[in-house]
Amino acid sequence: MSAALRRNLVISPIGQESVHTSWIDGSDARTFDLFLIHYGTRPGFGREDATYYIERKGFKFELLYSALQTHGEVLGRYANIWCPDCDVRASTRSVNRLFELFDEYHLQMAQPSIAQGEVSYQSLRQRPGVILRYTPFVEVMCPIFTRQAFWRVSPTFVENRSGWGLDLIWPRYFQPHEMAILDQVGVEHTGKLLRGESYQKLAQLGINPGQDLERAIEKFGGFKRRLHRKLVRGSIRLPEIRDPSAPGGLVSRIFKRLRLGRKAA
Repeated sequence: MSAALRRNLVISPIGQESVHTSWIDGSDARTFDLFLIHYGTRPGFGREDATYYIERKGFKFELLYSALQTHGEVLGRYANIWCPDCDVRASTRSVNRLFELFDEYHLQMAQPSIAQGEVSYQSLRQRPGVILRYTPFVEVMCPIFTRQAFWRVSPTFVENRSGWGLDLIWPRYFQPHEMAILDQVGVEHTGKLLRGESYQKLAQLGINPGQDLERAIEKFGGFKRRLHRKLVRGSIRLPEIRDPSAPGGLVSRIFKRLRLGRKAA
């Protein structure tokens, strides 16, 4: 599919430990283009993989904001925009399915579930047999937006440099049925929480992500600590849409009953 016909965009700032090549592994024909922002020290790293490519120093969301300011015409060509961390591994087939589900359920903001790797929020772990769960929270690690939603939340991208607390602001822009965790797509977080390249650079600059979080809460308010604890622990029950063809689903149960009925006859 030519770039002119693709309706989706994956945009990601990448460093030396990037696994972005997994997104273009060729397991399916892509329904998305790739915009890479290289902030590392190897000139040209990732250039051959990208539809669009720039080199710029900085942190994830300030780089996304800068790309919107300088390449807004490019981003404006796409219906949906996924913004994964560069240490999120997913196949082409999975990324295509992510966009497909996002469109099918008319969402404004969502994220894939986390099938493997470290997570801050246990509620984001993949749920077998579930297509999606409607959620009051989408994390900064790998959010997907409609073009309109991306533009709407983009002013928050420069609230701080660490990105902490931005995902607590975003839900105020959307209705509950417009946000979801897409369980049918599970990705792998290959990085280590609080120990990656970005955190090392933040520490060198004397930036405390926890303080950024508290400032965001103080400025925007509406922070529900009890809800936050449930999201962290994974103890919250979220409205879900189950896959009827999955084990334990409706279609699966019907076929099981039919098989049992034949054996009894």
